[in-house]
Amino acid sequence: MLFLDEPTTGLDPQSRAALWDEVKRLSIDDGVTVFLTTQYLEEADQLANRIGIIDGGKIVAEGTPAALKSEIGRSSVEIATADPARCNEARQILDRFGEEIPAPRDLLGGRLRDGIDALIEIVRAFDSANLELSSLVLHEPTLGDVCLAKTGRSLEGAGSEEASGEMSLPQVAQPQAAAQ
Repeated sequence: MLFLDEPTTGLDPQSRAALWDEVKRLSIDDGVTVFLTTQYLEEADQLANRIGIIDGGKIVAEGTPAALKSEIGRSSVEIATADPARCNEARQILDRFGEEIPAPRDLLGGRLRDGIDALIEIVRAFDSANLELSSLVLHEPTLGDVCLAKTGRSLEGAGSEEASGEMSLPQVAQPQAAAQ
């Protein structure tokens, strides 16, 4: 068993990649179980088989990255039409796949009822209506979203929930299951 406490803090990208390659090799080839703490949630998402989110010394959430993300939300899309005059028509098409959500100016947003599986059908529906899209962006929940939802906190600088006015992101402990 290997315990690593924020081993990539301060590393350049090349050294970080080399470290993760070695950790993966140890886990897969040698059957080493790796217990890692990190505040780099993208790293945890890519490397961990299981994740525990710790806040105030207590585990507030635990599971696979996919399961944790699915607990807090569904996929959403933002689209822009090539012809702004057809925006209302685009809204009607998008509404068939979920509910409207706020989006930046000149974009339409929708939370997808069937998640990413609906993406192909959305494109087909716009194609059938001869409605050209200038952009389509899929958004998936992130571990950052999970962390904020599970701890009930906002990111540092976004509010002053603690008396000191400082808020740090909770640690993510990510045991990587050993190959069996």
